[in-house]
Amino acid sequence: MHAEDQEEGRPVSQPYRNRELSVLERFTTTSAPAVFERELLGYARHRESRKGFVSRVTAALTDRPGAYVHLDRWTGLDDLLRVVHHNPPPPAALPSPTAELLVSVGRMPLRNTPSDAARLIFIRAAVTGEPERFELDFGSLVGQCVSEEGFGGSDLLRSVADPYAYTGLLWWRDATTCDRVRQSEAYQDRRTKLAATAHITEDPARPIG
Repeated sequence: MHAEDQEEGRPVSQPYRNRELSVLERFTTTSAPAVFERELLGYARHRESRKGFVSRVTAALTDRPGAYVHLDRWTGLDDLLRVVHHNPPPPAALPSPTAELLVSVGRMPLRNTPSDAARLIFIRAAVTGEPERFELDFGSLVGQCVSEEGFGGSDLLRSVADPYAYTGLLWWRDATTCDRVRQSEAYQDRRTKLAATAHITEDPARPIG
C-alpha cells in the first residue's frame, strides 16, 4: 500500500496528516482457507502492534471463495507512512493485495465494534451522481437497521484518491438478524434508492481473528 500515492499526481494533502485514515486491502487466494487465514492474521496482528494503530477488521467474503479483506485504521498519515516504509511487506504466502486509502465520513458504532461482530456487510460504491446525495441515502439504509437489537453499527468511508469511490461497512452481532433485515422489503427499498446514485456491490463477510 502506497499511502504516499498521489491524488492525480500530487501528494496526499496536509489535512489528512492529523486525521484518522483507513487502509483497505483486498486479497484473492487459491490456498486452503486455514493456511491463508493463519498467514493473514499474522500480518494483521503485526500491523496492530505498530504505533498509531487504532482498530482493524479482517474478514472472508462468504459469497466469494478465496476473497478476503483487511481494513485497519490509523491515527494519521505520519504513523501510517512509518508503517508502510519501515515495516516488512506482507509475507510471501500472501498474494499482493489491491489497496485503497480511505477517510471516514460517517461512523456510527451503535452497540459494539466490527471486531466483535458475527456478520459484516461491505458495500462498494462508484457514485454516478452527487456524493452528498449518496451519503444521505447510505444513512437511510443504515437507519433501516438501527432499531434491530442485532445491529452493531456502521461506517462509511470515502477514497482519498477518488471522491466518488466509497466503501460502506455494516456490522451485526447476530447473523440471523442480518439475513432477515437484508431480505426485508424496507431494506431492499433503501438499497434500490442507494443504487440509483451509484454502482454498488454488496458483500457479506465472516470476521476472522
